[in-house]
Amino acid sequence: MEAPFFSIVIPVYNGLTHDLPVCLESIWGQQLDKRLYEVICVNDCSTDNTLVWLKLQQSAHNNLYIIDNQQNMRQGECRNKGMATARGKYILFIDADDYFHKNSITEVYNFIRDKDLDVLVSDSAYQLKGYEHNNLQLNLKFCEESDSETFIKENGFTISPWRLCFNREFYQKHNISFVENTNVEDVDWSLKVIHYAKKIQYQPILLIHYIKSGNSTTDTLYSNVSTLINNIEAANRVFELKESIYKESANKNQVVGLANSYYHRTIIYLCGIFSSVKTKKKIIEHIKFEEGNSRAVLFAKKHTITFAIISNCLVPLFRILIYFRRKTWQKKLQEQSTIQR
Repeated sequence: MEAPFFSIVIPVYNGLTHDLPVCLESIWGQQLDKRLYEVICVNDCSTDNTLVWLKLQQSAHNNLYIIDNQQNMRQGECRNKGMATARGKYILFIDADDYFHKNSITEVYNFIRDKDLDVLVSDSAYQLKGYEHNNLQLNLKFCEESDSETFIKENGFTISPWRLCFNREFYQKHNISFVENTNVEDVDWSLKVIHYAKKIQYQPILLIHYIKSGNSTTDTLYSNVSTLINNIEAANRVFELKESIYKESANKNQVVGLANSYYHRTIIYLCGIFSSVKTKKKIIEHIKFEEGNSRAVLFAKKHTITFAIISNCLVPLFRILIYFRRKTWQKKLQEQSTIQR
């Protein structure tokens, strides 16, 4: 069987609860020959009827493949498993609760088919469910084909896996994979993909509609101790890249800055969770590096007990601020949708 041009990998957990039908329909509706793509859904121990529904879909779409995990593995390992079976020349990721813009895969295909890119960076719309709009999240100014050093200098880092269309052979050659058993798996992964790319390019193609659900890792960061720890561990892995693959890079300071932004956000979000001094000390101790850290991070590291007490006192205020911040986001996203209707 001839290999497809694209492999689209989708980690799935309770997909019927989280709009998987909308996601898949956005793929089947593309004006693209179905022989040019395959869809790999990795069912991560869904507790609803997702697996049964997927098998029914499979009977209607012979380019749909299902991997059924026997234990819950989270998104990183699901993507790794999907990649292991992918046959496409280029790989696309999407989350089950997001969807592709109309004919966006076709637009990516028309752009990339005659090129030899390692990575194409596309764009996305950040929106609330039911409030669609087409405003680009990144809308980067530098759109030339370049090497990674130039790309990072001009555009910085683009973290989200679902914005990247990357060559499968390039990916396998550099032995890139997601860290497993964590829910903050994509930060260091993205830095590796971009670093190794010899030919990388951004194009303002609206590929994905990214749905702001209120239940994402970022949204619930302040209420989950394990996620806070995962966030710091992701920052540690980014910092380690500064001393390995980015050691000779002119952009290594940007790597440090990215790691520190994750440290800083985690410390701030500790002000939104009631917990014991022992627990907060445990979280803070996961911070391995201090180079360039913010005053908040350095204070928390040096005065853990004092910070724990102060941060617990700030929880009510923090949650009020989060509430109004979300309301502001929602209003802005709704206004963007209304303007385009």
